[in-house]
Order: sequence, then C-alpha cells, then structure tokens
Amino acid sequence: MPASALSIRPIITPAERETWNALAERSPVGHRHQCLWWMEPLERYGFRSYAIGCWNADRLVGGAHFRSYGVPLTRSTVSECLDGPIFLEWDKAWADDFVGGLAEMAGTARSMAVVIRDCPQEDVHRDMLGSMRRRGLTIALTRGPADAVLQLEGRSMNEIRSGFNHGTRQRIKKGQAGPLSVRWLTSAEDLARAYGAWIATANRRSFTDVRPWTGLEPVLRYCLDNRLGSVLGTFLDDKLLAAAFIVHTGKAAAYVYGGYMDGAEKYSPTHMLQFEAIRESLERGMATYNFGMLISEGQTAGRGVDEFKLGFGAEPRRHLDTIIWKRKPLLYDSIERFRRGRIGAGLEALLKRKVVSRGDTG
Repeated sequence: MPASALSIRPIITPAERETWNALAERSPVGHRHQCLWWMEPLERYGFRSYAIGCWNADRLVGGAHFRSYGVPLTRSTVSECLDGPIFLEWDKAWADDFVGGLAEMAGTARSMAVVIRDCPQEDVHRDMLGSMRRRGLTIALTRGPADAVLQLEGRSMNEIRSGFNHGTRQRIKKGQAGPLSVRWLTSAEDLARAYGAWIATANRRSFTDVRPWTGLEPVLRYCLDNRLGSVLGTFLDDKLLAAAFIVHTGKAAAYVYGGYMDGAEKYSPTHMLQFEAIRESLERGMATYNFGMLISEGQTAGRGVDEFKLGFGAEPRRHLDTIIWKRKPLLYDSIERFRRGRIGAGLEALLKRKVVSRGDTG
C-alpha cells in the first residue's frame, strides 16, 4: 500500500475510541499509557487527553496518545506522549505526515513543548526525529531511563526462580512457610485498603506521584473487569500488610503501584507479592515483567529499591532518548530552569497537592 494511503486524524468517535483501546490493550505494541481509560480519569485534575490515529486505508495501524497539562501564568501547556507512539506497521515515508499530525495536536493544545518519552520502536523514533529536524524544529534529546525487566517468555517458573538472588529466595521461602498468605483483591473495600498501603509507603518516602483515589479507582476497576491487571495483597490472618497493582497490556506485565503498611517490613510481605505476580504473568502468556524505572543511577538514593527489583533477576533495559520539541524555546527553557530550582520545586509540590485536593472534592 503506498504511503499516500495513510490517513491521520484525532480519535474522537466511540467506534474509533474502542478500536484504539483494543490496539493499546491487546496488540504486541500495546502499553497502558497509550490507553484512553488510563489517562482520562485525570482530566478532573487539569490534564487533557489527545489521541492521534493513523489509518492505512481502513485499518488502524498506529498513532499516539498525549496528555497535556497547563503551565500556570503562561496560557500554554506541555504535551507528553508516554511509551508511544505505537505502530503495528511502519513506513519511513509516513514520518512527515505523522509529524504534521503532531503539529496539529500541539496547536490545538497550545503546547509550548511536545515531549515524547520512552518510544518503544527504534525505527519510528529515528524517522520521526529525522522529519522534525528536516522541518527545522527546535529539538532537544535527553537520555532515556532504564527499567528493570524480567524475561518470562520461553522460561518455566522454576527457571525464573533460579535467577533470583539468595536474599530474595530466602525471603520468599520464609513467607511461604510462615503465617502469610497472598490474595487477589477485587472488592471496593479491599481495593481501598490496598490504596492505603501504597499511600503509607508514599508518605514514608515522600513520593508525590501516587494518583489520588478518585483518579485511580476507575482504572483499577477497568483493569480487573477486563482482565488487564490484578491487585494482590499479602495478609497476616485478615490484616493486610502489603499490596501491589500489576497491569497486563500487549505482551508485557508492569508493576505499577506497590507498598506496605507501617511496621509490616519485618515480615518481608512484598517479596511474596512479586513472586505471585510474576507467576500469574507467566500463566497469562506475558513475555516480560517490568518492575519499573531504576532510580539510583549510581547514586545512594533509591539504591535499596533498585536492588529489590534486580534481586528477582530483572535486568536493566534502557529506553530510547526522550525527544523534546520546544515550540516556544525561551518560555520552555525558562520554566524548566525555574522548576529545577529550590523555590520552583517547592511550588510544584504545593501545586500538585492543591490540584489533588481540588479533584478529590468533586
């Protein structure tokens, strides 16, 4: 099919939305960040969702889902594509048309910058970047982060377990021999209890990126009802000690949220959770299990979290470079310099708390 057959337009109609979600949920290139239902619950907190679809004749072959958030006092936004664009097939001749579609989206969203993070396909990344440069756009590249990824495909559970380090195996063995049990959580009450464990951990570690309950509960419900994920809890009798949220999209399982209640660390409850989540992911036919981003990068901070992930035999996999298209370079660079400063970081944290509070009162 010639490249001129490619049609690019926003995902708008119910039928288009259903087709796009099916692509993002079930296809080999799928990812939760590209699913409409993942982002749209955050609209009450000031985010806007934009999806661009690409059709080769009458077949949806790919596209990109963006989230846009307003920057105070600027009357503009930053638009981010996380873990995309995604394409079932790709022709380098499509790059110019696709970048043109990105430009239309950026204009609609009044974006000072368009940021593409963790693009999963090297050819799409390369050709898209080349088209942007041919257009003379102001582009910056930053090094992509590394995730801790455990290979599942082609391995048995015994083979996977043999790759755990000694400490991880011992903690799992101790938990399985003791009074702890792991349960799959589905009721509204149990999901709220799981969220309490995640917030308890976030508070201990001063995390600010855990979604508020009103923005997360519909996502949990959708995943459970459509077999796109699981919430697991470790219990001591009927007392919840720890919980984890795992999402299954495409061929990958991803550990999204996890945490334990204050005082529960002496039981090592999270090791049993991860073991059962890995086993379930293998049974569901997932090719990989992603523990999430490695955060220490040679620094002391976060090293314990990274060692926990790598203790399960996961290996670092680095994403492609982040692409930053600066549509308003002076404004964007000024905002970024301010954000990196001490005052800017404090104001950003305060703004996050206010936005979350506003959303939870609705």
